[in-house]
Amino acid sequence: MTKNAEAVALAYMDAVTAKDFARLEAIFAPNIKFEGPSRSIDNRTELMDALRRMSAILVKNDVKRVFSDGSEVCVIYDVVTDAIAPLPTVEWLTINEGRIQSIKLFYDQVPWQKAREEMAKRAQARA
Repeated sequence: MTKNAEAVALAYMDAVTAKDFARLEAIFAPNIKFEGPSRSIDNRTELMDALRRMSAILVKNDVKRVFSDGSEVCVIYDVVTDAIAPLPTVEWLTINEGRIQSIKLFYDQVPWQKAREEMAKRAQARA
């Protein structure tokens, strides 16, 4: 299960970078639980919406390390955007039957304030 879980985690990272929302929807369980420093989400639709908003500034997720223990995977990576310097990030994923069931996200919120402002500005420009 460990290598399979890691493959799902890496497919998720790749799909986020590629902005491949159809693939993300297939990777996420419908009732996925997301916990981050600034919010919690308990369904796939809301998480997909958040990732679509973030895609406006995302250049890539630069994966540094992947660790796993059974169905749990830890991914350490830098979020690379065109709005802020690369941001060290950690995600703790739980994977079941080839789908991500939960995500716990860890990062420093201070640099993200500028990124949030830029995402809001770009969303307003599209509206």
